[in-house]
Amino acid sequence: MNYLQTLKCRQEHFVRNRRLLNLVTICVLLITLFNFSVKASQDSSFQTISLKVREQKLSKVLEMIEEETDYSFFYNSKELKLDQTISIDFKGNSINEVLDKVFKGIKIVYSIQGSQILLIPKDKEGTETLQQTVSGRVADEENLPLPGVSIVIKGTSHGVVTDINGNYLIANVPANAVLVFSFIGMKTLEVAVTNQTTINVKMEEVTIGIDEVIAIGYGSIKKGELTGAVSSVKGDMLENIPAARVEQMLQGRVAGIQVTQVDGSPGAASLIRVRGGNSIQGDNDPLYVVDGYIMGIGYNLNNINTSDIQSIEVLKDATAIAVYGTRGSNGVVLITTKTGKDIFKPLVTFNAYHGTQQMINYIELLDGQQHAEWANEAYEFVGNPPSFTDIENVPNTNWIKAITRDAPVSNVDLSIAGQSPNSKSDYYVSANYFNQEGIIKNSGFNRYSFNSKLNIELSEKVNVGFKLNASRSFIENNKVNFSNVLIQGLTSKAIYDEDGNYTALNPVSGSVQRNPVADVELKVDHSIRTNLFGNFFIEYELFHGLTLRSTIGPELNFYKTNVYNPSTLPDNSYTNAGGDGSVSQSNRFDILNENTVTYVKEMGNHRLNMLGGFTWQKQQTESLASSAYGFSNDATTYNNLSLGSDPLRNVVGSGWNDHKLVSWLARANYTYKNKYMFTLVGRVDGSSKFATTKNKYAFFPSAGVAWRLDHEPFIQNLNVFDLIKLRASYGSSGSQAIGSYRTLSVLNGTNVDFNDLPVTAVVSGRPANEDLKWETTDQLDLGIDLAILNNRLSFEVDYYQKVTKDLLLNVEIPYQTGYTSKLQNLGKISNKGLELTFNSTNISRKNFKWLSTLIISGNRSKVLDLAGSEFIDLESPISGGVSSRLIVGQPAPVFVGVEYLGTWNSQEEIDASKQTGQFVGGPHFKDVNEDGFIDLQDFGIIGNPQPDFIGSLNNTFIWKNFELDIYLQGTYGNDVFNTFTQQAYFGRPEGNKYAELADRWTQDNPTSDIPRAGTILTLATARSNTVNIEDGSHLRLKNLRFTYNLPVKKLGLDKFQSLSVYFSGSNLFLLSNFRLGDPEVNRYGTDNVVYGYASGEYPHARTLTFGVKASF
Repeated sequence: MNYLQTLKCRQEHFVRNRRLLNLVTICVLLITLFNFSVKASQDSSFQTISLKVREQKLSKVLEMIEEETDYSFFYNSKELKLDQTISIDFKGNSINEVLDKVFKGIKIVYSIQGSQILLIPKDKEGTETLQQTVSGRVADEENLPLPGVSIVIKGTSHGVVTDINGNYLIANVPANAVLVFSFIGMKTLEVAVTNQTTINVKMEEVTIGIDEVIAIGYGSIKKGELTGAVSSVKGDMLENIPAARVEQMLQGRVAGIQVTQVDGSPGAASLIRVRGGNSIQGDNDPLYVVDGYIMGIGYNLNNINTSDIQSIEVLKDATAIAVYGTRGSNGVVLITTKTGKDIFKPLVTFNAYHGTQQMINYIELLDGQQHAEWANEAYEFVGNPPSFTDIENVPNTNWIKAITRDAPVSNVDLSIAGQSPNSKSDYYVSANYFNQEGIIKNSGFNRYSFNSKLNIELSEKVNVGFKLNASRSFIENNKVNFSNVLIQGLTSKAIYDEDGNYTALNPVSGSVQRNPVADVELKVDHSIRTNLFGNFFIEYELFHGLTLRSTIGPELNFYKTNVYNPSTLPDNSYTNAGGDGSVSQSNRFDILNENTVTYVKEMGNHRLNMLGGFTWQKQQTESLASSAYGFSNDATTYNNLSLGSDPLRNVVGSGWNDHKLVSWLARANYTYKNKYMFTLVGRVDGSSKFATTKNKYAFFPSAGVAWRLDHEPFIQNLNVFDLIKLRASYGSSGSQAIGSYRTLSVLNGTNVDFNDLPVTAVVSGRPANEDLKWETTDQLDLGIDLAILNNRLSFEVDYYQKVTKDLLLNVEIPYQTGYTSKLQNLGKISNKGLELTFNSTNISRKNFKWLSTLIISGNRSKVLDLAGSEFIDLESPISGGVSSRLIVGQPAPVFVGVEYLGTWNSQEEIDASKQTGQFVGGPHFKDVNEDGFIDLQDFGIIGNPQPDFIGSLNNTFIWKNFELDIYLQGTYGNDVFNTFTQQAYFGRPEGNKYAELADRWTQDNPTSDIPRAGTILTLATARSNTVNIEDGSHLRLKNLRFTYNLPVKKLGLDKFQSLSVYFSGSNLFLLSNFRLGDPEVNRYGTDNVVYGYASGEYPHARTLTFGVKASF
């Protein structure tokens, strides 16, 4: 095993009530399990060897000794000839006795260092060229020690790693040797020994990390050799951030990715777009790949313990994503988890934090008495008696405070990692417990997870590995619809009546409404998710440079949701409806097999890296659901649905889904003189989703080039640039953006009466279409990487342009066909944008460093074709008509509606407009075509949810043992459509109103632009309009982290490798003018196209945590 390769992960490591009892039990078991690994790391000098061989090659004898013992041999195969034939016979001899006999008469010198045996040839005179020891200290430019630096004798695999104080000692160094000092983030140094016994070095920092190896699809590559656009985020940047999901931590850290938390509920998914959305009816989420395993689009990131992550790479351009073919068009997120490589003794890491979450944005509404006054005024205007006859005794209820709380969040991690004494195997095992209670009462997220990885070098040619990840989550679903609480939770309505029972009636309309406090206290609604994911691989090196690899792995998902609404809920009790319950579950099974061959060859100035492969993947999903109504007794809740007494409403259903994908892939990377790079990629995919069509298979090619100008003499002579690389790529990727069986005609179930009896029947559901084909995205990317000022300042700039054609759209067809629409490939959409990343070392002194990273990106989408239609209506979330559309020539989507002009100032103004049903002080909308009606003909574009740009700024300050990270993130120029405004600004008196309506139009305040109470008789007359549109621009202190790294050596804590305490704060402040507080929400969740809507979603919380992390 090559020692040079096994040191790099270690360098990265140096850079950067009952449930709890259950976790502690798991941790104890893990420690016991790996007790043998600790013993195995002890001195092996007392081992004896019994071995008998006859007429065997020396190389074979050495392999047999390795198999019999914990020793490993290190040597340069070019310097030593091991094809001699020898015979030996030993029984219980020491290693020295065996080696003396083995090398007798052979010009090889051995040196034993622990469990490693170094072999070096004798010189021409037959004398040994070994020098006993070289030692020294490695420091940075400020003379601070650098732990984890690898020091290797050039041309061999013999080396060591510096300790926590930067010291090293390497034995048996030839007098004419050259020592190579390497460390991630530092310039590699080569120092000639020349008989020196003490060598101290200082290493210079390399900010750009151009030699850093990053993951790409089906392999890895040096960043300096990339021809495409790949962004990398290291795991230490994400540590100790109190979030359950990976994508919440990625927000703003990668240029070109827009991450929107659709609401603040624990464990909620986020809306993720890589360089904009490509599809209208298909999926726009990126593809997730974990440790090389394709998890698929829509993978539940709650299954991953964020503390296990080593790095995250995001593939964005065509050459990077084309290797994933049909599933890569929306971008690819590669997640690499930690291993035990280069951890020579078992390393136990414990990390725990605990904190609290607080509600920070309270929406300003009219209080109880103010609302009662507004309601009476509205009823007086229309000639009805007042709803509230005793204003002074009207209650003033804050329903939001009544259902929210300060909620705890906690996390515990324990991991054990290391590798065997002979470096032929490594392991990583971790357990995690994460618990986040929601700030809305009786909601929360709870997860247990276990992760293990084992890699074994069976021989010089064969490697195998295994990964297992298991997680079980319990989600206490939110019991209330927060937007309904805002609308119906009247400040003038009491929580309890005079008898102490929950209130059930709206005090204005008298209708039955939900009581939010009763809901959070009585309802049952939770989900249980279990995920098991395993992967096994075997690698065989056929000959030097040519490696075969095969992987196979299953993924199993089990989902179950239980819901029960008891009969004691005030709305059920008032209507005598009884209780109702439901149970739904689904099981999904995936299996993936990938077979690849890689060939790596260096010939002078030429370097070639080729990949070829075949993969197949199958997914099956089975689902069941049932619900029952009319429970007269709540004793069994959802556990016995047969007790539901209303057969007309009881429902039973089941479902099945199955699809398969087979693929052939190829990639070639060629580098000449380390300055000219070329990449060719191609993939053929075949999908069962198109099995009945002539378009079952599709080919997606791409090509990229790069030029390292900083290696050209005419650039080097300028003495300005430390790095300047130009990149360009163009290619295609695809999307099977339809569900299974969409090419087939289907029959839908229905109920009909036959002989006066209800029976079940089937009717035609949709027509078949054998012409359906893949959506295809063509993408151009132009980029430049640049570093100056001795790498203290670096830039990455990318311009991209994407066009997606053959969009799948449901197109209206003649009614005479028996159908209303048919799925066809007819649309086209484009995205183009600019991404900028700036890294700066502002100050770098002995005891103080200040580092900054600024990321800015902007995307512009445009609808190019909609199958001949000028526009497609998307959503009508309010009674005022459609509010978003896809319009040819415009961004996707845009908000539409009418322009609000304020209030009518006089009856003369109303008469001149020819509009009927209008009142002085009422809302005045612009009649564009002047026909006297406000309708869809007056609608125009009134907003765009797409930001002008998104950005983030991260500052890191390091002073001695203290570290401070300040991370700001935000958007600029995006609009938000606030659907709550229709009720809170224009609505009827049975709903809440904004506090600003205290300044509404009255006879004493005739200049107000806020409508007079009672002038809106029905919400349908308050069309979607410009008052609904608000500025979504915001700046957020996303995270602040303060860490103190204890000087364990000075404190005499020798058993600790590191010990730190930290404080972390998330969402500490928000600058925004949005009425509902936080504009980073989406009423439609992770919807494919529709975003930018807010109606009052589960609120985001401010989180404060304290923690400790220790390694020993």
